[in-house]
Amino acid sequence: MKELTASQITKEATKILEERQCFVWRNNNLAVRGRTFIGLKGVPDIVGFHKFTAIAVYCEVKTKNDRMSEHQISFMTKAKQSGCHCLIASDDNGNVKISEWQND
Repeated sequence: MKELTASQITKEATKILEERQCFVWRNNNLAVRGRTFIGLKGVPDIVGFHKFTAIAVYCEVKTKNDRMSEHQISFMTKAKQSGCHCLIASDDNGNVKISEWQND
C-alpha cells in the first residue's frame, strides 16, 4: 500500500478534527530564504480549539519516516501540561490515525 504524504494526512486529519467538533486550520510556520525567521519553532502543523470546551487543540502531522524534533517535543510538553489537547496524526496503513501525544 502506498504511504500517505504529509499533505494527505493534514487534509484528512483536519476533516476528522472538524467532525470531532474542533475548529482547526493548517498552521504554516516556514522560514523564508533571505528573511529572519520570527516564528516559534516546534509549533504543530494543525492548530485550533474545541468548539464547546474552548480547549486548545494542537496536532502534529507525521509520515511513517518522520520523528518529533526537540522543539516539537518541547512545545507539546508545555501545551499538554497546560491542559491542551495534544495529538499526532499519522499514516496507519493508508488511513489517518489520530492519537493523543505521549512524551515517552
